[in-house]
Amino acid sequence: MQTNMQTKNPPVAVAALDLVNRSEEILGAAAQMASPNGELHVVHVIVHDGAGSLRGNPLHLVHLADQVQAKLEQVVAGPATSVRRVVLHVRTGRPDLEIAQLASDIAADVVVVGTHDHGVVERLILGSVGASLIRNAPCPVLVCRPKTIAPWEQIQPPCQDCLAVQQCTGRKNFWCERHSQHHPRAHTYSEVPSAFGVGAQTFR
Repeated sequence: MQTNMQTKNPPVAVAALDLVNRSEEILGAAAQMASPNGELHVVHVIVHDGAGSLRGNPLHLVHLADQVQAKLEQVVAGPATSVRRVVLHVRTGRPDLEIAQLASDIAADVVVVGTHDHGVVERLILGSVGASLIRNAPCPVLVCRPKTIAPWEQIQPPCQDCLAVQQCTGRKNFWCERHSQHHPRAHTYSEVPSAFGVGAQTFR
């Protein structure tokens, strides 16, 4: 089965918002992937318990859905303006299942979700909508993680001299003079197709 991207159709992106954490960031990432000629589908799932308590109270559900619709309209007023078509969805049920179902229904090319900085115990108990979608969604899933979260302690901070070289050369070069001679992480790097006169190089 071919996706929209493979058949050159305009891209279709889904932004899944909980309307609590970083909605603008998630929406902006999805809008960028759909822009300018694609579709951006923005969805919020109203969670109900296993007994379907919200479905047992239709008037309450309708009122809640109207509130969510109004909030979604406010959120998309900014970043979504660069996308040709924006569609809002309010669904009820289990978030991961409803988001994956929407992606399937509209043949989405990508789903963009956020992640919370939960503790280990909370992750074990609550699980993760993003993790479930990565396993089960019918298309690629992009998980937006805020840069304010403390970086993984095993990742070294970037070399400031290398960053300066990247900026002043328009990213033609990546490494400062010191790391061009000896990089702390042994690796081979090359460019395809060959550009800027860069050949294969091995750093040890």
